[in-house]
Amino acid sequence: MEAFMVGLTWLGLFSAAFLAWYFYLQARTKERTLLIEKGADASSFYGKSKEKEKKSFRFPWMKFGLLISGLGLGLGLGLLIVSIPTLKYDLKNVAPGIIFALMLFFGGVGMIAAHFVDGKKQNLAL
Repeated sequence: MEAFMVGLTWLGLFSAAFLAWYFYLQARTKERTLLIEKGADASSFYGKSKEKEKKSFRFPWMKFGLLISGLGLGLGLGLLIVSIPTLKYDLKNVAPGIIFALMLFFGGVGMIAAHFVDGKKQNLAL
């Protein structure tokens, strides 16, 4: 019964996300259609022209790399802390929590570092 409830929860989450995305696109299409019917320019939605927006997109490899590095560092440090045999406390029962917490912490540190690295890169582009 528990597995059914977990599956139902995930199904509800994904269907809610999909329906939100679908209705957002449907409303945006209706709004742009009305603007075109009235003779207004729909380029005000983009801020820039659509061609420039597509050309200027670049995947943030630096941010992604720093995030993955932070998660890996947290995982490695968590496994190292849990596997030290000379600790006063037995950490085997809390090991998943320690590893997960360190992964989140170092992942967050990696995202903060990526923000500052990206900020410097954007200042150089100006």
